[in-house]
Parts: sequence; C-alpha cells; structure tokens
Amino acid sequence: MRNKTIYTRLLVAIRTAVSESAEKPFNDELVKSLKKPMAALAKFFDVKTDEAIVLSFIFEQSLRNEDTNREELMQQFGKDITAMADLENIVQNLGEKRLILLKGVNRRFRNHFKALAAAPKALMAMSEGNADFLEIRKMNDFPAVIMEINDLIIQRMAENISTETLTQDVQKLLEINKHLPEVQWILSRKDLSDLHRLILLNVCVEHLNGEEEVELEKMIREVTDSHHLRLQCKQELRDEKSPLFANNYILYTEAIFGPTSCVQLSESALEKLFNQTRENKQKQFQPRTGTFLPYESLPEEKLFYNAKEKKQIDSLARVLLQDQYAAITQKMKAQHLKPGFTVLMYGQPGTGKTSTVKTLARKTGRHVFLVDIPKIVSKWVGDSEKNISRIFEEYRKASEKFDKAPILLFNEADAILGTRTRVDTSVDKMRNTMQNILLQEMEDFEGILVATTNLVGQLDEAFDRRFLYKLEFHKPEESVQLQILQEVFPQIDPKTLARISRDFSLTGGQISNIRKKLLVGEMLEEIEDLDAAIFERCEEECSLRKGKQNGGIGFKYGQEKRA
Repeated sequence: MRNKTIYTRLLVAIRTAVSESAEKPFNDELVKSLKKPMAALAKFFDVKTDEAIVLSFIFEQSLRNEDTNREELMQQFGKDITAMADLENIVQNLGEKRLILLKGVNRRFRNHFKALAAAPKALMAMSEGNADFLEIRKMNDFPAVIMEINDLIIQRMAENISTETLTQDVQKLLEINKHLPEVQWILSRKDLSDLHRLILLNVCVEHLNGEEEVELEKMIREVTDSHHLRLQCKQELRDEKSPLFANNYILYTEAIFGPTSCVQLSESALEKLFNQTRENKQKQFQPRTGTFLPYESLPEEKLFYNAKEKKQIDSLARVLLQDQYAAITQKMKAQHLKPGFTVLMYGQPGTGKTSTVKTLARKTGRHVFLVDIPKIVSKWVGDSEKNISRIFEEYRKASEKFDKAPILLFNEADAILGTRTRVDTSVDKMRNTMQNILLQEMEDFEGILVATTNLVGQLDEAFDRRFLYKLEFHKPEESVQLQILQEVFPQIDPKTLARISRDFSLTGGQISNIRKKLLVGEMLEEIEDLDAAIFERCEEECSLRKGKQNGGIGFKYGQEKRA
C-alpha cells in the first residue's frame, strides 16, 4: 500500500536539497549544512549525505521528464570544476547502487557519461514510499520474471546499462527466483554461457510478447553493447553446433542457417518454460504483422464528442453489433456486394480517433488486430509488399477463428496511404507496389477495417472510394470542452473552467498534457492558487500553435497515447 507520508517527506527533501545547493560549491560546508534535511532521503535510499544531495538534483530533473548532463551538474553546484572529481565518484556510486542510470557511458572511461536519469525502480520506490521496490523481488510465476528481464533488456537497448550490468542483474533475478521450476531449469543449463543464456531469455521475451519467430541477429543486437561482442556471438552461432542449437534450446524456422535467420523456441524449451507444445501454441492467434488486442483487455474510457460526430459514431456502433452486422453482411452478399466495412477516421492529433476505435471494439465485443506499420514497411525491398499481403492473410485467419469479425486497425496510416509518387528509385517502386497491393486487398476485403490519420490531405485519392465511412474529428466545441474539463478537473472552480473553455481551443490530448503537468507541479512545489496554475499551463500548452487554433468536435478525455 502506498505510503503518502514518506513520499511527501522525500519530495520535500529533494526540493530543499535542490534549492539550497543551487550555484553553491560542492564542499564539506554544503554537505554539513544539508545533513539534517537529507536524513530521510539518505536513510530511505541507504546513501551518504553527499550522495543524497546529488541524487536529489538528478531525481528533480527526472520528475520533470528531463535528463541531467555533466554541464548541468556543474552549474547546479557553483560551476566549480574542481568538484567534478567528487561528483563523478558519487555518480558512479549511485549508478552501482542502481539508483540512477548512466546513459551513453564510455566503456573505457566509466566516468564519461552523456546523461544521467533516475532509475525507474528508484522512482517507483519513492512514489510508493516503500524501499522494498529497490530490491529484486521474488515473482509468483515465470512470465513475471521474463517481463522483468524484458525491462532490463529495454534499458540495455537505450544504452542505460551495459551488457555486463544486464548479465549481473539477470543472474541476480534468476537466483532470487529459483523457487520457480522454469528458473531452476535455466540455471541448470551449465552448457550455456552468460551471453547465450541472455539470447535464450530474449527469445522467451519475444515469445511472451506474441512473436513465435524472431530474427537471431536482433536477439544478439539487443543484449550486446559492443561490436566486438556481436561479432563474437555471431561467430559462435554461425552454425548449429553451438549449445543453443546443438542441445535443442532454439531452432531455425527455415533451412537457412546464420545469425540473420529467424529462430524459435524448441518443442522441449516450450514445454519446460511455458508448459506448451507447438500444437497448442498454434491454437492461439498471434499475428506476425501486428498486435492482437482482446476486447476484454481494452480500457473503459469516457469519450466526449460534438453532436455531429456523436451521431456518426453511434450509428457505426449499431452497425457493428453482431446481430445487425450479420444481417447487413448477409444482405450485401445476396446482392453480390463485398461485405466489407472500411472506415477512415481523420482529424487533428489528440482528438480521440484511436480511442474511439478501441471503445467501439469493447462495446461490440470485437477483438482488435492492430497493424504494426513500422514493422511492415521493411527496409528490404520485396519484404514490405509481402507483409501487406500477410496482414490480410492473418486477418482472414483471425476472422475464421473468432465468432465475431475482429477490427483490423491501421493506426497513423499516413506511411502507407500517402500519395503515390513518380518512380525514380527502387524505394519509390516498392512504395507504389505496396499501395497497389493494399488497394486491391481493400477492394476484395471482407470484414471490418479502420484507418486513422492526422494528415488526410496527404492520402492518395485512389483510397477515397475504398472507405465506406469517412469520419472527421475536430477539436471540441466550447460546451463539449467544458464537459471534459469538468470531468478531468473537478477540484477547479467551475468559473475558471468556463473561462478556460471560452478562451482556449483544446484537444483531449492537450487537456491530458495539462493534467499531467499540473500533477508534476503539485509534486514538486506548493501551488497556492490552483486556478491560476491551470490557466498558466493552458497558455503553455497552446503557445506552440498560438494563432493557429481551429474550432471543432469529437475527442476523448485522458488519452495519453493519442491518435
């Protein structure tokens, strides 16, 4: 349970340290003067007073979603270059304690870093007021262990930790969780080197994320931090004599051997680690070209629209109800029409296009097949065209598997629906071929397809008639915007909200930004006048596009990842 008292005490300590140390030399006098204010923070994170002072500055920056570089560190502490050696030692100690992340560390000179940031676990521990979050914990099951490893690999890919650190942390995680039979099995594989074990676990991560087949080179690249390590690993895996293959942990999916080929977990590894066989694994729907979102997993969201959009969306929702949908498609077939419902949702960013699709899916009990557009637009000529066809092939399989036709969602579809170009290069030819295939697939489509875009003006005209419904999303009208503001900020004076709604034209995404910035402000400082604070943040949010605001309709509240 969250301990708000401890959390508040730590925030006060951070604020005090940052304000009291600003532009002051980092010396014994400063450390002594802040020993008492730093006591709670130093005890919570088990650090010395001088470490708590530096940690406070890095945490304060991270709470503002900003990293800290060497120059900013020096400026905070009096621009005294003579203190840099002490500061670097403290930074190194905090990094070894896993309280901060050293980004872009030079492997030969560990004190040479590009940026510093608070470690996610340290921020979590502080926000929960519970130091137990700092420790590597026992997990209830093997998938939870794999997702922890996933987080560590992401940190490695972001160059926040090295392969050495990744190896050490994974080993600690496995040792602490060796009560799990799957972990015991992994630890008992003495034939695997540390690096080979990381690759095997990375394949497990992808398996758990729905990727049955993965590129071996990608698995190597994600866990290694140097060209030398990658070459070494590729050399070891060049044929099937390495332990990963020879002892049947992973296998190639095709008869082409080498690090650029695709691999998957072997039958024995599937059974030992996930209690699965290839046969029952294939009964699940896990597309290679996108993400499968069961409708039960989609969040319930309160959406707000202007009258015209609400009427259109309500109409579409009725069409997608199974009884109505079945009757309409049957009638279409009887009249020799393709029973495809294709919808284009377009409009400004933050107006709720993606959220509307997910809400419709949840209300009508339809799963969503979200196309991973960056994945299908492959850098290899020929692959992208194949991927377009594969999308629709996988969608047809999904439609056969489920009682209700899923929704095929192309989110931010500008990359593949854009205007076709004159063929000057092989890339131009590939792009045009992709679009021709997509046009033909949409012509023959049977099912439910939705595409969202912020840049409708860039869409090729050939796609216009392929969309049965075209729904435009604008910014909310004043009355609708007021409803959203009242929903999001019930603690704000209604008169202030009415004034904001009158003076500003905000999207749901912008209101979400304002909400988050206000929350951060409340955490970092005492806000005496809440009404003035929210008005100030509205002005900040609109400053980038000042003078270019348009009225409109249709959006969602609280959407953090916007269409």
